[in-house]
Amino acid sequence: MAKFVSRKAGGMDITVLALSGIIKPFLESGLAPVIGDGNLVSGGIKTLGSLGINQFAGRGTVQDAVSIALAVDGIEDIMRGVFGMGGQSVDPFGGAI
Repeated sequence: MAKFVSRKAGGMDITVLALSGIIKPFLESGLAPVIGDGNLVSGGIKTLGSLGINQFAGRGTVQDAVSIALAVDGIEDIMRGVFGMGGQSVDPFGGAI
């Protein structure tokens, strides 16, 4: 019988992606008091940190999930900094959703 449902989305295991989505808000709120949130500096630190996780902590489901969560949050912060959207309280969709 053919397999209709893949466990991958965009080449990534759906478990890793789901875990990343769960971890991201906790990482974001935990790191905000330390390195800030929604600016170029915090975005750069988070993005570089995501690259370092696999380098120093190795590969695995949890390490990959934390790395993806940090990378997504870091790029989000960089975009907020570039487009001048500031911190967490700003709606990036301008009320469209």
